Amino acid sequence: MNRWKLITGLALIFVLGALAGSVGTGFYFRRQYPRLLSHEARKAFFMRKLSKELSLTPDQNGKIGQIVEQIEGLRREYARQKQAEIDRLISQMKTELNDDQQKKLDLLRERFKRRKAREKR
Repeated sequence: MNRWKLITGLALIFVLGALAGSVGTGFYFRRQYPRLLSHEARKAFFMRKLSKELSLTPDQNGKIGQIVEQIEGLRREYARQKQAEIDRLISQMKTELNDDQQKKLDLLRERFKRRKAREKR
């Protein structure tokens, strides 16, 4: 009986440690990698960082905020252009695949898009 309690306790400690590690890693990546965040959260992240690091005045904060907004717009436009290029290359790749392989490629892309959409939330 005591042996099973020890094994159960060690297993519980291991599982809780793994859970705490994965939650902590999630928080770390969200803080360190703002590209995973939504547009507004990413802008707020950069504004907090700039305001703190550069000691911006309220006037500077407003002007810099407008510039950061323009930068974010350019980033989104660049991403749209690159996505169009990726789609073109994937279409080119499909010409080299048979029907079954094309279906599998479509499923892989769909899974990737769903995962990417989940990360943005």
